[in-house]
Amino acid sequence: MTQANNETSVAPTGLKLDLEREWRERKDDTIGLRRDFHRHPELSFKEERTAQIVSDRLERAGLRVRRNVGQTGVVGVLEGMRPGRTVMWRADMDALPIQENNDYDFISENPGVMHACGHDAHTAIGLTVANILAGHRPTLPGKVVFVFQPAEEIGAGALAMLNDGLMEQEKPEVALGLHVGSLYKTGQAQVLGGPLMAAVDTLEMVIRGKGGHAAYPHLTVDPIVVACQIVIALQTLVSRETAPTSPAVITFGTLQAGTKDNIIPDEAHLTGTLRTFDPELRQYLIRRIGEMAGGIATAMQASATFRTSGGCPAVINDMQMAERVRQSAIRAIGAANVVEAVPRMGSEDMSFFLEKMPGCFFNVGIAQPDKPLTPHHTPLFDMNEAGLEVGTKVATQAIVDMLEQ
Repeated sequence: MTQANNETSVAPTGLKLDLEREWRERKDDTIGLRRDFHRHPELSFKEERTAQIVSDRLERAGLRVRRNVGQTGVVGVLEGMRPGRTVMWRADMDALPIQENNDYDFISENPGVMHACGHDAHTAIGLTVANILAGHRPTLPGKVVFVFQPAEEIGAGALAMLNDGLMEQEKPEVALGLHVGSLYKTGQAQVLGGPLMAAVDTLEMVIRGKGGHAAYPHLTVDPIVVACQIVIALQTLVSRETAPTSPAVITFGTLQAGTKDNIIPDEAHLTGTLRTFDPELRQYLIRRIGEMAGGIATAMQASATFRTSGGCPAVINDMQMAERVRQSAIRAIGAANVVEAVPRMGSEDMSFFLEKMPGCFFNVGIAQPDKPLTPHHTPLFDMNEAGLEVGTKVATQAIVDMLEQ
């Protein structure tokens, strides 16, 4: 990784940060934390062990700690001794229901559960940043609210913490956070103003027909055939009713129907996902999916009921905040290592915080240079731990730079 020209980074606040020294002193501890969390992953809203470690660490660093915010969430508040604004740093803690298939010595010890999206790294980075800034309390302006969020993987943790009064109690003015990414080169930070990650809506549909013997289809209304027609037809909503410059994805992941090869069932069940960036397009497509499914079903003498659930808005970075984070990243790791991020159709419930206040969510590369790509949400997901350094440095610098702006 190319380093910044000077070891000592000077924020606009006048607070001096020797990021090289700060990282050097905490490198082994940060890596150890990440590996410990990786070895002991916990599913959404079950992050008790992780939350206990987070709470204990924050308290030892001198932060004011609130536990059980949004069920298993933790909030640590660091009060600086100079006037300034209140900045929120968010890290997510939960793992996925995946059986790990890696061979290093700290793989998951919890059968069927794995940190396959890097939340172990996010938590370790957040704790390290809190520790660094706690050591600068006398010259630190404002207040930093460290939010360790549960249940990102099911899109429920951010709302749970907001519903528990996070905004009312701590009153953050700016929200910052990061996500590690195996698609990105290690050593880089990727920043983008505007839409970064898509809104997501779960699509649920029940097609009702008339069952019967497979040898006599003319006496039935086959819901499987109707469901297949609907799945194919809905793709035209993207190709023919959505502007080519407005990204959208309609994908169905399950079709469940029937009990035997020679029985036409009464019902077929579809579930899928809708991904969009534009809020108006999102609502338009939801309406049209219901209309088209109902129309096709009626035309084929069946019926369709449709609903959406688990909606999560798009992650949209404030343009000014994104530019400030980009400048902070340049200070922390050098201009050669800061690139523009590419919008992607994955979702993140960081979006709920960014709806409440301006902020920036950015990416940190963790690609393994000499290994094949290991995508997120797979049993072979892996990360280059050098990304922990980049995440810690950029996060620390970005928070400090935001505190007085």
